[in-house]
Amino acid sequence: MNEVISEKLKLLPDSPGSYQMLDKNGKIIYVGKAKNLKNRVRSYFHGAHNAKTTKLVSEICDFNYVITASELEAFVLEINLIKEYDPKYNIMLTDDKTYPYIALTNEKNPRLIVTREKRKKGVARYFGPYPNVKAARQTVTLLNRLYPLRKCYKIPSKECLYYHMGQCLGPCIKNIDFDYTNYKNEIASFLNGDAKDILNELENKMIDASNNMEFEKAIEYRELINSIKETISRQKITINDLTSRDYIGVYENDGDVSINIIITRLGSIVQNHQTIINSYGDDSEDAISYIIQFYDLNEKPHELAISGIDTNLIGSYLNIPIIDVKLGKKKELLDMAIYNAKYNLENKRNIYKNTVLKKIDTIDELGNLLGIESPERIEAFDNSNLFGEYPVSAMVCYINGRPAPKEFRKYHVKTVVGANDYETMKEVIYRRYYRLLMENSKMPNLIVMDGGEIQVNACNDVIRSLNLDIPVMGIQKDDHHKATIIYYDNEFINIDKNSNIYLLLADISQRVHDFAISFFRSTKAKGFFKSQLDDIEGLGPKRKEKLISHFTTIDNVKKASVEELINAGMPSDLANRIYLHFKEE
Repeated sequence: MNEVISEKLKLLPDSPGSYQMLDKNGKIIYVGKAKNLKNRVRSYFHGAHNAKTTKLVSEICDFNYVITASELEAFVLEINLIKEYDPKYNIMLTDDKTYPYIALTNEKNPRLIVTREKRKKGVARYFGPYPNVKAARQTVTLLNRLYPLRKCYKIPSKECLYYHMGQCLGPCIKNIDFDYTNYKNEIASFLNGDAKDILNELENKMIDASNNMEFEKAIEYRELINSIKETISRQKITINDLTSRDYIGVYENDGDVSINIIITRLGSIVQNHQTIINSYGDDSEDAISYIIQFYDLNEKPHELAISGIDTNLIGSYLNIPIIDVKLGKKKELLDMAIYNAKYNLENKRNIYKNTVLKKIDTIDELGNLLGIESPERIEAFDNSNLFGEYPVSAMVCYINGRPAPKEFRKYHVKTVVGANDYETMKEVIYRRYYRLLMENSKMPNLIVMDGGEIQVNACNDVIRSLNLDIPVMGIQKDDHHKATIIYYDNEFINIDKNSNIYLLLADISQRVHDFAISFFRSTKAKGFFKSQLDDIEGLGPKRKEKLISHFTTIDNVKKASVEELINAGMPSDLANRIYLHFKEE
């Protein structure tokens, strides 16, 4: 804990508010809210935490806070700040996926469509969004069959099949201003959830048509009623009151929070939303934050039933009644949500365990394929450079089929000039295994080169020169850059894309490639940064590193004032030289 944090902790108030954790660059990395700022913020810096919270705390260099009049105000502020700053340790729903809407267009001859486009005022009347895309499309298909709206995107010059089926009024061939008001009102009522009134009205119309001996019309009403009832009754569980209501089960265990939201519309289940989040603070608060953001982005029901967390803030923020369910089908649905939340988390952990066991089986398969013992420890290498500039290499390690990040290594290439993959690989392999020999460290059971014959031969040359006996294989890509070929013992072995071996080798190839590219980019960025500072007298390596650490980019250095350069640790005369250097440039 630094002095700034230590002093600020002494001044924290016993008030509700929102707090923001900052990293060394002053960037907000976590936003939270508290009933009592003093107790909540201090808890991060005192006592033991789980691994995830410890990681968050390790990056905190400062914090700010805003005092509010109530916990609800603090919660509203927290949500707004999360949306504004997108802190990396907060749970966010910021992906590009959007639920579709059903749109009833405001055209002269309206259409009913499913759309993911942003809602535009005046263009259409929108209903939704609908979490279940399939259900939305089925609903539109049903309504388009039952109501004679226009089906075509552009009105053609002649009638189509829909006209002859009675599912379109035929604006293409009839120069008439059709009145769609009743159709639009009935569709809107249905999509707004007023199914009871629609069914009663349609039943009355059916009876009237029958009494008036309009039997064809009566049959149409009867079919419409049956279709709506069938749509509503397809769900496993139905609620007779037809109220849109969501049932939320929350299950917390060992720093993980599982949330299951059963979404009901028109008394029927239309979607089951599941998620598991990693909690970096208080499990219940993170669950509440997720639920609030979920409904900020999606359709709000008329009621919520929630179990497992405090519901006061959710109800106040969303302005939705939170009902207490104890009996009947509502209780069954809430119990189902709770059960699924618990099951999802336990199932996720079981899948992870099974995946590990599967990968252990996979390394046995790989060993059998190569005719070697099961490679419990695999080390894989890849190189990266830009036309010979900033050459680097990287090594990733897999133990029992799983990546072991603590064993990963990065290498700056020191002896090779230009883009020479063969010599680069020889240098890096020699440095790696000569060091392991000197330290008497554990050797791998298999070395994997991200490449083919050239890279494998380079590695084998070095391994033999060190009097080591370690199998070396290459992962060679096909025309689609997929790791489908093994090069081993002067032979090429094709791999089945559906096999476990393919999945393992594809993971190794992608991971070592990404690791090497990431290292290359950081090396290149630092090299470019330093090269821009080479001509400034008195600016040595250590001070360059200070500038890199403080300003991050060369553009920030160029824009910096003399005072800002001094604050970055530069002596005043050197700060003036840096400032004048870039001003003249």
